[in-house]
Amino acid sequence: MEKFWKKKEEDVIINNDMNVIDSCITRHVKNNPKKIAFTFQNEAGKVKNYSYEKLDSEVNKFANLLVSLKIRKGSRIVLFLPKTPELYIGILGTIKAGCIAVPIFEAFQEDGLAIRLDRGNANVLVTNKELSKRYKKINKKLRSLKEIIIIDSAKYKNGIKKQKNNFESILVNKQDSAFMIFTSSTAGTPVAGIQIPHYGIVQQHFTGQYSLGLKDNDNYWCTAHPGWVTGSIYGILAPLSIGVSTHVLDGRYDFKTWIEFLKKNKIDVLYTAPTALRLLKQNIKKNDLKNLRNICSVGEALTKATFEHYNGLGKEIIDTYWQTETGAIIISGSEKLKGLPGRLGKAIPGISVKVVKGEIIIKKPWPAMMTGIYKHDKMYKSYFKGKSFLTHDLARKDKNEYFYFEARKDDIIKSSGERISPIEIESILMKHKSVREAAVIGIPHKLRGSILKAFVVLKKDVKENEKLKKELELFVKKKYAGHAYPKEIEFMKELPKTNSGKIIRMKLRE
Repeated sequence: MEKFWKKKEEDVIINNDMNVIDSCITRHVKNNPKKIAFTFQNEAGKVKNYSYEKLDSEVNKFANLLVSLKIRKGSRIVLFLPKTPELYIGILGTIKAGCIAVPIFEAFQEDGLAIRLDRGNANVLVTNKELSKRYKKINKKLRSLKEIIIIDSAKYKNGIKKQKNNFESILVNKQDSAFMIFTSSTAGTPVAGIQIPHYGIVQQHFTGQYSLGLKDNDNYWCTAHPGWVTGSIYGILAPLSIGVSTHVLDGRYDFKTWIEFLKKNKIDVLYTAPTALRLLKQNIKKNDLKNLRNICSVGEALTKATFEHYNGLGKEIIDTYWQTETGAIIISGSEKLKGLPGRLGKAIPGISVKVVKGEIIIKKPWPAMMTGIYKHDKMYKSYFKGKSFLTHDLARKDKNEYFYFEARKDDIIKSSGERISPIEIESILMKHKSVREAAVIGIPHKLRGSILKAFVVLKKDVKENEKLKKELELFVKKKYAGHAYPKEIEFMKELPKTNSGKIIRMKLRE
């Protein structure tokens, strides 16, 4: 296994002291500077193109800005923005300056933002005027936060104009973190910062080619926001390293816009969640997919109905399996592996994966494996047993070494491909003046895979009604996140519990 990855190091720029941006941008500026790296389309339909040369210039200015603000190497830079050029430039500039990029999904409200800023000991917050209002509502001011950068302010615009457009990458140890991605963890703490190393680019580059089938002349679309690991790794690092042209669409889902975007940009490879494929299924036609070579899925179980629908349109979906904690794809199909409904594929070359007592177990190490969970050493160690990495995911494997995903061992809910901690949603509900207790589970949903259902015990003398259900939904939306609120609420007199007072979620599921 070690020899395999040593050989793959030849495809990227790797040394003990390195910076992943040299593989992703610097070498392409030398070899093909005018090639399009990113195309951004906003909600109004306005398009901005960035060649590798132009991207390099803007990334260098951002890195210089951080240095001018005396932001030290290794600082944690939180980027809380929509899918705008400034988000992608900020992430890349942060990493090039030897700092750690911490992107956060824009839908998080003040409580969701606060817990991530606090647990990540954020040193810098990069946001815009509108989203900065959520930080202003946070009561607790963070001592670690040294600077707030508002990208649509006159101060930022004037400051960035003054910066030079050249910057030598700050080299770090190859095991140092390029990203810290917040995820709902599997080991007891609702939110944890997973640290992904610069060296992970070896595996990320390889799996971009092997699993997604990316070629350097491709037009590529990854629909995930960089606040989720898919959007950071396969929406930024892997495609840049391979040298493809990545297309980014901002704004809410709209099937007409998505189909038009696919066709207009002649997308060769699409990487998205099964939820999006289910939503598109009702409207997309065979002719809309004529330019697509590969459709790849991630984040949740790919249903038989979805697989077979696209198969009927002449496109076989390549499924992929990985976690924030693995840092890159671990199991997948490929252009060479024929799929079946429910079949994930095989372990990628260079990785040893087994199923032990129903759980997916990976032999460590591998290049993109997380190097830590920020300030949670005990949690980090709980993932490992000897030379094994415990995924906490259940699967089966057939005689031909194909994996079939079954379920998670824990209570983390996946809705529309995104991991949501029930504990977080419960704590928000408990803040409502009418709620005494709350429990949240995931229930099956035709389009989203799972949706959140809340079981709520009301305080004495509070009457249950439909109006209160809507009020509680809106309360979670405003306080936590627009994407993670209970779509169903059931009022109960009491919650089922063990003798020790722990909620019995299995009974709620029944």
